[in-house]
Amino acid sequence: MIYIVFMQRISVHISNETKQKIDLAAKAKNKIEAELIREAIDAGLKVIYPKLNSAKALLELARMAKKLPSDDKEPTDVSEDTAKYAFGNK
Repeated sequence: MIYIVFMQRISVHISNETKQKIDLAAKAKNKIEAELIREAIDAGLKVIYPKLNSAKALLELARMAKKLPSDDKEPTDVSEDTAKYAFGNK
């Protein structure tokens, strides 16, 4: 199976020291510089923007829901009668 990946070309200014480190790391890992740089960028972005697992995502959603304005007319547990709240009184 063949996968085609379209990549964007960017230009980045780096110091001579950083370029030397990239050259050495690429040679040590037997990779081309572009591949090494892509991997480093992806790893850095995972630190900055970590993926939320589903449990964490649900907890975050619950925290967000608590901040929404509400009144006393809203149901406290919609899960008991989902059809009523989803489709109305039928």
